[in-house]
Amino acid sequence: MISDELSNDELRHRILDLELENNRIEKELQKTREQAIRSETFKSAFLANMSHAVRTPMNAIIGFSELIGMEGISQNKKTEFIRIINEKGHQLLTFIDDIIEISKIDSGKIELAYNQIDIDEFLNEIFTIAFHKKLDAGKDQVEIVLEKNPTNDLGLILTDSGRLQQIFNNILSFSLRNTNKGFIRFGYHVTDHKMLEFYVHDTGIGLGTEDIKLLFDYFWQFEDITRQRLSGIGLGLTIARNLIEILGGKIWVTSEINKGTEIYFSLPVERSFRVLSSMHQTDKQMNYENNAIETNWKNKVILLVEDDTVNYEFIEALTEKYQVQLLHAENGEQALELCKTINKIDLILMDIKLPDKNGYEITAEIKKIRKEIPIIALTAFALNEVREKCLKAGCEDVIAKPVEINVFISKLNHFLTEG
Repeated sequence: MISDELSNDELRHRILDLELENNRIEKELQKTREQAIRSETFKSAFLANMSHAVRTPMNAIIGFSELIGMEGISQNKKTEFIRIINEKGHQLLTFIDDIIEISKIDSGKIELAYNQIDIDEFLNEIFTIAFHKKLDAGKDQVEIVLEKNPTNDLGLILTDSGRLQQIFNNILSFSLRNTNKGFIRFGYHVTDHKMLEFYVHDTGIGLGTEDIKLLFDYFWQFEDITRQRLSGIGLGLTIARNLIEILGGKIWVTSEINKGTEIYFSLPVERSFRVLSSMHQTDKQMNYENNAIETNWKNKVILLVEDDTVNYEFIEALTEKYQVQLLHAENGEQALELCKTINKIDLILMDIKLPDKNGYEITAEIKKIRKEIPIIALTAFALNEVREKCLKAGCEDVIAKPVEINVFISKLNHFLTEG
């Protein structure tokens, strides 16, 4: 006969199981509470730092803009104020782009586009970009040096060149911000494991042990934004680390305070072999003069489809000296009507966000009736997928806002001087 009552041993076991389960639940609740507190702390710190990161350059942009309009300011001072406004504007844009990039990384929406590149030619382009950034930063005492392995037999490699450029730009920008004299030297080695090992060495202010541990954690800088020693850490290195890991590589750092920093990262590559010439290039070999783009736009007609008056005034001022005729449509329907009634339109600049139909739809409709007119999307939507959508709609090219004047002139010149 089986008793309906539990034995003492069974009862003790039941009580023990309940106590263990209660302990487990308490630990889980404690962990959840700690995560919630930490998340809220990060959220508050992140928002505080975002406010700081936006307001700091905006303070300079607004402040120096007002100073330019004041009486008694010399032309030399105005030139310097304009330089500062431009520099801080680009700093603010970089921060916004980085926030968007971090969001895409966190949500797993990073897409890779592999293509074959000649690594030496690729690094030449990186070198040129770094050189011009050095000039813009006014760091004449810093030498940019590109090194290549004189015995390498590396040919074309398969990788995402756009992401690799982004990685290099972020790392080199960090080194440039924190190096005031000496050199920034970068290059690569070929390892025995189908890997390329890249490096960026600088003679900057260096990093302490604790800084190195937290360098790639974009939350660390938010804990006390008043104690930062390094200039402009930003999110660039965090993004670089994430992209390197997405590409299947890793990144590591060695550094000492006041003795510079060495940043290394490795990437797996597929490659084909052919002998390339060796190269050791420094920025002393660069031509310091920017050659002006030769243009002949007289009597050319450009249609600007743009609903923002200030943006129209900017393009009008930018193109005035080239003696072009600038037509203006504030929405898609006006643009369509002008394309139907005016025979001579040499180029269309198309905004994407319009008050009626969007720029994709208007571009497609214009191409049905005036296929011969080249269209350049002029848009504040700077994501890669937006660019692809613009090209698919019929645009020949894309220019992102805010407009870089040299890029703008170069791209327009390509279409306005053809034939």
